[in-house]
Amino acid sequence: MPDEPPSEAALVAAIGAELARAGRPADLTDDCARLRGRTDLVTHDDLVAGVHFDLRRDRPEQIGAQAAVANLSDLAASGGAAGWLVWSLVLPRDVGVTTVRRLTRGFAETAARHGASVVGGNLTRTPGPLTIPVTAGGPLVGPRALTRGGARPGDALYVTGPLGDAALGHLFPDAAARAVRHRWRPHLREAAALARWGRVTAAMDISDGLLLDAARLADASGVGVDVDRAAVPVSDHYRARCGDDLDAALGGGEDYVLLFTAPADATPPIACWRVGGCSARPGLRLDGRPIAPRGHDHFGST
Repeated sequence: MPDEPPSEAALVAAIGAELARAGRPADLTDDCARLRGRTDLVTHDDLVAGVHFDLRRDRPEQIGAQAAVANLSDLAASGGAAGWLVWSLVLPRDVGVTTVRRLTRGFAETAARHGASVVGGNLTRTPGPLTIPVTAGGPLVGPRALTRGGARPGDALYVTGPLGDAALGHLFPDAAARAVRHRWRPHLREAAALARWGRVTAAMDISDGLLLDAARLADASGVGVDVDRAAVPVSDHYRARCGDDLDAALGGGEDYVLLFTAPADATPPIACWRVGGCSARPGLRLDGRPIAPRGHDHFGST
């Protein structure tokens, strides 16, 4: 279906209609949103065409959903609940009302599914790629925020879901792999249970790859970390595509599951996989051997 020629009024009307359709209507008439409830955590992320999504292979609804998931996942990683989202659409000339409506549908429905409200945003044109900046905020679930900096020697290292499916959507850019790639979700329920449990010592979400993000958590905590390759969980889809090759699961990124540490003698209150542990010996090790962190680094060589 061809994209409808845009005007700002038409774009705002389309966005408002989709927010109402998702059950979370917003007042888009003013420059500022009026927030209700407590905001303890704020995060921001940008999605850029050609970097985070592929306009040739991803549907606009999937792209909008990813923009919401990436930010809600950051709230989860800090022990927060979904509160509100503010987004911008930085639009190339060939993106019009129809695409914006579909982007909004994916964004708004994903936000509503996890209890968040889209409270405002901005529209602008660009000669560059489609870009979607998002800011999200929400309250803490437990008495304190979860951070990357509290892991201790002897702690166990856990993940809350299978890894690698998102990366396979890049390695195998067929329709089936792209569909599995977009099954991600923010692990807010798991985060809430862990925050109430009170035994988590450090946490973050895996957005750039298990090895790279585990190294970041270790550096922030001043510990070393050991990862057990055989313990890394993958989906049936991943196993069918890659067999025992876990490179994409270890370094692919965009998994949006939680990576956390807790005392080894404590039993987490959620379904999760123990993939390693922390030690006083600095560095990252895979199956006992030192390894350089690898994953997605926007500004580096990993």
